[in-house]
Amino acid sequence: MEVLELKNIERAPGAIYYIRRYKAIASLKLPTEIIDSPIEFCIEMGPFGNKEIEIDILNQPNYPALPITKALKEFILKIDDNGTLPI
Repeated sequence: MEVLELKNIERAPGAIYYIRRYKAIASLKLPTEIIDSPIEFCIEMGPFGNKEIEIDILNQPNYPALPITKALKEFILKIDDNGTLPI
């Protein structure tokens, strides 16, 4: 299971500055196929600089959710650290 990319990333407006909400389409490489699945995710900055990521997969593929969620969290954290998410 691998996350290839996040497409059409849009930031949802919010009043709380330490919580960022996004919508995107995740391109996932499963063992048998490559699929696109819409997701919503939230990045919350903790008081000590730690980031907590919550993911909602809107169209669950026929694959266990735990590996997908783990791979998405790692990918989102990486692109956030690189500064490629919309502000």
